[in-house]
Amino acid sequence: MDNKLKYFVYSQNSLNTYKSCPFKFKYKYIDNINWKHDDLGSREYYDSLKYGRDFHLLCERYFSNIPLGKIEDKNFNKWINKIKDLLPIKEDNIYLPEYEINLSLGNRNIVAKIDLIIIDNDKISLWDWKTENQEIIYKNAFNRMQSTVYMFLAEEIIRKNFYPGYKIENISMNYYQPALENKPVTIRYNEKLHEENKNKILSIINNIENTNFNNENNINKNINHCKYCEFNKLCNSKAVNYEILEEDIYGS
Repeated sequence: MDNKLKYFVYSQNSLNTYKSCPFKFKYKYIDNINWKHDDLGSREYYDSLKYGRDFHLLCERYFSNIPLGKIEDKNFNKWINKIKDLLPIKEDNIYLPEYEINLSLGNRNIVAKIDLIIIDNDKISLWDWKTENQEIIYKNAFNRMQSTVYMFLAEEIIRKNFYPGYKIENISMNYYQPALENKPVTIRYNEKLHEENKNKILSIINNIENTNFNNENNINKNINHCKYCEFNKLCNSKAVNYEILEEDIYGS
């Protein structure tokens, strides 16, 4: 195992990075390369990420019962009103915005920061806000590493430790895109899926820890993923298309 992984904290981003391309994992997490162009496409891309983070901050304030003040941005005004209609604050609920949970799984540490957790009667609902315009469908949401890690940690940390009387089937992962006129995409949990998620997470971590990142000839490079990667310029001397970069890794 590479020394840099000895105290490494795994997240859905790092696991998904390795799953997408082990070479990308080496660049990001072993070599610590922060690849960012200073061209128009790069600026627009990173500006869009900041725009999404600003909206997440607004949602955090709403679910923390902090006054929102005057919202100048027309999109933000429309989007936050849609979220208020979808999830009005209920006095008996527990709201945990931007909530971080950590798990020690064997000798591995795993972390997730969830946009919102709602404890409602016997339900544990995880919410994630997506501000991009490309519609998320159920199949893609189900297969996201984000869904795998978030629901696994919610079961291991939240339900088992704090709400053992709740059923695992009452854990859900919800993706909502306020920019679109659609309903949330909801994934329900169960014991079978939990075991599958555990095995998936451990399998990827095991592959990471058994990769010799010092020998580039032995690291797999997923060429099918190159066009979605910010390191395409570094690997293949090809221009980076910021319009199609993988949001699940680089977005919020």
